[in-house]
Formats: sequence, C-alpha cells, structure tokens
Amino acid sequence: MATETESARPSGKAGPAAGNDCILDLHGLYKNYGPIEALKPTTLSFRRGEIHAIVGENGAGKSTLIKLLTGVVRRSGGDIRWNGKVVPLGNPLEAIALGINAVHQEVVLCKHLSVAENIFLGDEKVRLGLLQKRRMKVLAQAILDDLGFNISAGATLGSLTIGQQQLVATARASERGIRFLIFDEPTAYLTRQEAAQLFTLIRRFKAEGVTIVYISHRMEEVFELADRVSVLRDGNLVGTRDIADTNEAELVSLMINRTLDQIYHKETIPQGEVLLETRDLCGKGFEDISITVHAGEIVGLYGLIGAGRSEFALSLFGRNPRTSGEILWKGKPVSITSERRAIDLGIALSPESRRDQGLNVNLPIGLNINLPIYDRLTWGPLVNAREEARSADRQIADLSIKTPTRRALVSSLSGGNQQKVVIGKWLNHGADLFIFDEPTVGVDVGTKAEIYRLFADLLKRGAGIILISSYLPEVYELADTLHVFRGGKLAGSHGFRDAPDESVLAEAIGV
Repeated sequence: MATETESARPSGKAGPAAGNDCILDLHGLYKNYGPIEALKPTTLSFRRGEIHAIVGENGAGKSTLIKLLTGVVRRSGGDIRWNGKVVPLGNPLEAIALGINAVHQEVVLCKHLSVAENIFLGDEKVRLGLLQKRRMKVLAQAILDDLGFNISAGATLGSLTIGQQQLVATARASERGIRFLIFDEPTAYLTRQEAAQLFTLIRRFKAEGVTIVYISHRMEEVFELADRVSVLRDGNLVGTRDIADTNEAELVSLMINRTLDQIYHKETIPQGEVLLETRDLCGKGFEDISITVHAGEIVGLYGLIGAGRSEFALSLFGRNPRTSGEILWKGKPVSITSERRAIDLGIALSPESRRDQGLNVNLPIGLNINLPIYDRLTWGPLVNAREEARSADRQIADLSIKTPTRRALVSSLSGGNQQKVVIGKWLNHGADLFIFDEPTVGVDVGTKAEIYRLFADLLKRGAGIILISSYLPEVYELADTLHVFRGGKLAGSHGFRDAPDESVLAEAIGV
C-alpha cells in the first residue's frame, strides 16, 4: 500500500502545459438509457492546466457527463482519450488511477467516521493488520492545513456543516492524487470565507497543472474562475467559448433560449391578512426575532450560512423548540411544539438540505410527492391506486419534473428536479405559509425561473412565503420585505429595494 512519501500517484504538480495541449478528449461520446438520450454524441477537449466550466439547465446532461468521466456509468458509444490514448473508464477505480476525481454537490462520505478516516477511506494506513488511526489523523491534519481548511481531522464528519463536509471531500480528492478534478456546484453550501478558500485552492491546482472542470449555476463564479466554458442543452453540446469572448447574457441564451431579464419573476400582488407574527422569538441559534408575514407577501431572510435563518425557520415549523418570545398565527397566540402542529395550522417547510431533510431519495417520485396526503388517498387500510397515480402525475406535469415515470426513484433525478419534488409534495398538501430554505441551491437558471413563477402563483392564491437564501440577488429581487440576519440576530430590515444591495451585504457581513 502506498505511503505519504511514495510517488506512485499523480501529484498534479508537473506544471501547466502551454497552448492547446489536451489531457482528455471526448470523441462522439454519448449515453442512452433505453430510448432516453441522456447525453448525445459529444466531441470536446479539455486542456492541461485549464479551468473549464460546464453550464446548463438541470437535465441538460451535466451529471451524465460527470458519471462517464469518473467511470460511474459505461458509455453507450464514442471514445474517451487520455493523453491521446483511448481509455475504457469502465469503473471509478480506473478513473482514480489516472488521476480523475470529482467533488460532488451532495457529499457522499461516511458521516459517522472522523474527518481523517474519510480522507483515507479505501486507502487506510495499516500496520501488522491494525488500523493506524493516530497516524491517519496526523497525516490528514497536515493535508487540511496545507489546503488552508480550518477543520479538525479528529472531528466526526457529521458534526461539520455541509459546506465543511464538501471541503473534506476536496481534501480526500487531493490525497488520492489529481490530474483532472471535477467540481459539481462546489459553493452551494459554502460560506463566503469557505468559498474564497476554495477559489484560492482551485487557482493553486491550476498553477500546478491540474485540469479543473467547474460545474456551476452561479454565473459570477464561472466568469471569476474559468478560462473556457461549454454549454449543454437537452443532452447536446451547443457551444464552447473562451471566457473573455462571451458574457452572461449569451450563456443564458444558449442554455435556455430566453433572455436574462426573464429569470426573476416579480409581480405586484396586493397583501392580505397577517398570517404570521413573531415577537422577540428566541431559540437555539437565534434571539429576539420579530417579523410579520402577510398573505400575498414574500418575506426574505438573508444572511451568511450559520447566521440563524434556518434555525429560526425550524422553530417556526416546530422542529426545534422556542425558548422565549411569542408566535401569533392569524392574530392568535399559538404554541408550535411539533411539525404536525405546524402542518395542521397550515405551515409547510421546504428544508435547506433536500436529500437529508426533504426527500426519501431511494423511494419513487410519486410516493415522495404523495407522502403528506396519504390520509386522503386511503380508505381504511387500502390505498386508492388510481387517485394516488392521478395526484402524483398532476404535480409532475404542473411542475415539469423531467422523469419518464412516477415510479422512477428520486435519486435518478437531477438536483433541480429533486427540488421540484419537494415543492410538489407540499403543494399537494396545501398550506397558507410556505417556508422555502435555499430553494434554488444547485438549480439552473431555467428551473429558477419556474420556481419564481410558482412563488407568484402561490401568492395569488393567498399564501405567504418566507424565502431564506444566502444568494443576495435572489432575495433582493423577490422579497417584499427583507430581513438581514447576522450572529443569530436581525441586523437590518428593508422594504423592496429600499436599500442598496451593497448595504444589505455589509449588514450581513458586519462591516
């Protein structure tokens, strides 16, 4: 077994090659799942030591491309050439042996193990048949420190934030040895500081000759980091541009065939009765929060990750208890001590982590959508199969969820379509107040536009919305009232566009 001093693995430190030196070429690569063309014949080259962004709507073929390059699925046809030679990439071990690794948006490590054990998972340090935990901890801490991550190697992975877990996944890829590293929505759950650390590391990898494939829906990151960008749409490669020769409007047009100003959908909707009011509400992670939500109103909660927004929402939904303060529902004081109580009142929550908190990803799409309403679909111990199918199919059609059948597993969907399932579940149930926590994380601009139009439809029906987002343009362009969280407290409150977005950001950061 290789040790930390051996050089059998690719180090990624050979130095960038100049010009058009390609490390990986795709020639007519495609993947079919039966009659479904997930990725149509694609010819594309990746240069040594470049940052190459891949953008496209959910379902455009990005996830399929990642799986093909990392050996997770076998291609249906075409060639993959590594340094000019055709390679099979029939399984992940073949990809890792070449130095191809990926850091995924949804962390797929073992949360019950330590950070060090996750970094060396599958390559544990062993002596005389015994696991060398202390040695792995020391080596892992050195890797983390070298990468600039302020994370303890001895911490249990599950005790870290989702963003920190992603940084651990990056450290794990680095330890394996990298020549070609794929980042899939890497900043979705990162704080501003963590994202800055990651960008510094990506530039360092590039300087060492590593090719970076950067997949993101955040255009500002693409233009900040990338040398080139390729656009996928409906499984087709529709264009590759040098970053200096394109702009955001062109890329959005290539992705979705509509203009940038059509993305944010804001309508003027008269406000109705007060649905929710909190008075000096305190709980785990927040204190003295007083807000009001009307029917027909979007109330935005903005702040950096860890600022207390999600903790406040979980208390409103009865998942975490309040310690003091008051909640009024339609003018009457209420005690929300459980999620069932919140749901009965008419409050629905689309949580921050859809995979961990909002979905059963190994169950069918239809079952997930119908979960809150099975009491309406049953007669005694029997489920009305016809109504069950009709209910699921209606939401799949209304939300344009891209799936061949309601029986497909949620895990087979792209991130944006998984988010639509979460939303569809609560639309099926019905509610007066919808809490959306980071509803567009990992969602493409086209799906964002669909979600924003859905918000408008809910408001027209008389619902209110609490929109929690760490993406300032989202809440700034959509919220009728915007509350800024910092350190568990309200740092400021504003009407629609009453304050410059720079001022809102300053309140959140504390400068």
